[in-house]
Amino acid sequence: MNNNIIGKNIAYLRKKKKLTQQELGDKLHVTDKAVSKWERGLSLPDISILENLSKILDSDIYEILQIENKKKVDIDKKLLEEKLKIKKQVFRKNLIIIFPIAIIICLILFKLIPFGYNIVPIRYENNETKLINLGVPKFSFLIKNNHNNYSFKNFRGKNILKTELKSYANTLEHITCNNTTYYYDKASNTTIIDYDVTSNILYSNISYNIRNGNYCSTLEIKEYQNKLGGIGVYKVHYSENKTFEVRFNPNLKINNNENEWTAFLAVYFNNEIIERSTGTFEINDDELIYYRTNIENKSDKIEIPTVSHFVIKEESLILKENYLKDYTKGIILR
Repeated sequence: MNNNIIGKNIAYLRKKKKLTQQELGDKLHVTDKAVSKWERGLSLPDISILENLSKILDSDIYEILQIENKKKVDIDKKLLEEKLKIKKQVFRKNLIIIFPIAIIICLILFKLIPFGYNIVPIRYENNETKLINLGVPKFSFLIKNNHNNYSFKNFRGKNILKTELKSYANTLEHITCNNTTYYYDKASNTTIIDYDVTSNILYSNISYNIRNGNYCSTLEIKEYQNKLGGIGVYKVHYSENKTFEVRFNPNLKINNNENEWTAFLAVYFNNEIIERSTGTFEINDDELIYYRTNIENKSDKIEIPTVSHFVIKEESLILKENYLKDYTKGIILR
């Protein structure tokens, strides 16, 4: 038995009787869609329907089913076998259609569903004895590093990977300088100054731009050094009183990976101590601000302020609000 041939035979006999699929279906109390499936070889009528179908088409069951040897055929068994065969054929056809669709859906979900990231220790390029920690999205591969840049590849989508990188960056300390936010990892003492995800047709590129230490502290050191012309002892460069001596010594201490700017100030007149103090300082724009935290020695002749301001100009320090005006009208340190 061949269900396609049977279907074509039913269609032939129906048309011979000048019946539409709808009209034939109405006579058999089935839908026109059921008749259409018979004629296309997608199903076979039940044995109970075959008898009525053969009468309506002026035929018999054997002719409809294209069976020549009538005595040796069990119609019920034959129909059951053919129906099972048709079901297998339909299943295979559906599988061929569904399988690629399922693969496409899985790929789409793979690109869109967040899977999180792993904290991966990586050898720091600029220091072989140091390990840095990076949040690497899961299923990443081909880890590469070049100086301060570290990159990975991943088949997942750009937006979801960016979300995972942002999630990792938010676990780190946010530090801000020059109106820019960076991500500082105290554990490895490194700073992520930038991260990005770019994509092409096949995969996405994940990149980190890393700096050793606290990046804002490093920028601050460079800024202070540039404005002061280096860190060293400043002495009186100009004063109306030649017997007047001032020494200002700024220093940098690194405390818990953070900058601590300290300073020592000594003022002498005719070898007499006017002031000896220690403290901290900061630079705002073109001004150095000295905060006294401890005054070791001082003259009773003057009142020493807790804060002094110096204008920074051409690598020199010019004292503002001169508390030493009884000794000299102006002080420039260089």
